[in-house]
Amino acid sequence: MSCARGLLSIASLNFVLAVGLVWSGRLWAEDSTASDVRLEALNKRASSLAIAYADSPQRTKPELLRAPVLRCNDPTRDEMDGAVWLWLDGKRPVAALCILKYANGKWNYEHIALADESLAVTGRPGWSWQPKAEMRTWSRIDEPVAATARARQTALRSLARRLEASEVRRGETFALRLLERPIYTYADEKQGVADGALFAMSYGTNPEVLVQIEARSSGEKLAWQVAFARMSAAEITIKFDGKKLWTVEAMKADDPAGSYYGVNELADQD
Repeated sequence: MSCARGLLSIASLNFVLAVGLVWSGRLWAEDSTASDVRLEALNKRASSLAIAYADSPQRTKPELLRAPVLRCNDPTRDEMDGAVWLWLDGKRPVAALCILKYANGKWNYEHIALADESLAVTGRPGWSWQPKAEMRTWSRIDEPVAATARARQTALRSLARRLEASEVRRGETFALRLLERPIYTYADEKQGVADGALFAMSYGTNPEVLVQIEARSSGEKLAWQVAFARMSAAEITIKFDGKKLWTVEAMKADDPAGSYYGVNELADQD
């Protein structure tokens, strides 16, 4: 599971799997063999996709992490099983992919841009995703950045715990919880990042928001920066220390040029 420093540990993944996935009132992941079969099918679809920088086709393509960084479900709202993967440029994530398999047989692909550049994802029949180039919004957190990597890793988790999130879905407000263990941590000196982490704000273990926190170069010093990426078409609000920091309105997820794009496959297309 460790394709980069801090990738979701085997122990934590086993915990997620142990919690199980509920399907029609029973434990869907009760049979580990069936769970493995579903994960193999999810991996197959993830690996069928190809990514490139749309405006720079000669540039080295981002790399898909072979193992998902999170296994997810949403037991009280939808009957499904899913997982999240990352595409990396160096060690830094530039896009996320969430694939969900629902009880009714539907497959859902959620694409999330984590880069300023235009990307292009292809590989499945009938659709492709090409988010346009768009500068992401980063907010500076005026907290000192420690000199050691160990202390910065502790600070990353501490900053994430100060966030509160909620979403409005089908007219109902749901509180989102932080999965306190980051789903991915990294450092990339070439891109000026001393330490960074991705956290998920989730309902159940179904991620609705990705939180990206980095200690990165700002002049001659390091500064904390945080950005968010929606993994839901719902209205979402995030607060930091009780003050509103980020909000997005409800949207349709059917724009293949959008930074968040959801597309369905109604049958098992291989």
